[in-house]
Amino acid sequence: MVTVLLSFYTGIYACTISMLSVQFLYRYWAVFDTTKLRYFKGWRFSICVLYSSVFGVLWALGLYYFDQMDEYSQQYMEKDLLERYDLTFSEISSLALVVYNADGSLRWFNISCTFNMIAIMLFQYTVILYCAIWMYHGMEEKLRSLSSSTRKLHKQLFKTLVLQIVTPTISLFSPAVFIICLTFFDLKIDLPTGLSLCAFTIYPAMDAMIVMYVVADYKKAAKRILKKIVEKVYNWLDGSDDDDTTKEIKANIPAALKAL
Repeated sequence: MVTVLLSFYTGIYACTISMLSVQFLYRYWAVFDTTKLRYFKGWRFSICVLYSSVFGVLWALGLYYFDQMDEYSQQYMEKDLLERYDLTFSEISSLALVVYNADGSLRWFNISCTFNMIAIMLFQYTVILYCAIWMYHGMEEKLRSLSSSTRKLHKQLFKTLVLQIVTPTISLFSPAVFIICLTFFDLKIDLPTGLSLCAFTIYPAMDAMIVMYVVADYKKAAKRILKKIVEKVYNWLDGSDDDDTTKEIKANIPAALKAL
């Protein structure tokens, strides 16, 4: 049961990148075909959720089915597992991608999991690039018929899109491809792949910061919220006992409020 949950946990990654491609598709239709935006309203939005869920399930099933531990996989990894973590495979649930047999031949059944994951990532990234490229080529002509304020907003959103392509490429796609393809090199060294995995957690925060930095309305709203927080901190400090540290903070807060 734990192995099943472990597989579906990895499927969340596929759900994330699939929903990212849905986001790009929404931006594309918002500019070029607004009638299709009906798929993002009401009960039809469940289609988008289903789309992401299907790819998440495909990812999880591929991992669970193709990367089951067999006798050779356990023999291949048990020494490192015991030395590094003082554990045996009987104590944990595990899945493993072992690319080569002892004689150097490819383990095609295991490698099928890699093909499955690469295909899902490639499909989602293709959708993202398709929408971005066509928006780049067609946006200028399309925006001529819109009002100046709407045109300005769409240009800001397009800048956001460009940054939102670079960000997931660095923090979502590249680390995953690196970890997946690393197994084919059959390296006998210990690489800190945990650092690459940590890159996945950076994306949500970076995505939000990109929107707040580029879109003027979001930037103003964020500044207003930050200003209110700073004012509350200042009022709280103003009513507290003053020591040297508190006085220094209180002296700097008015300047910070003016900067906002």
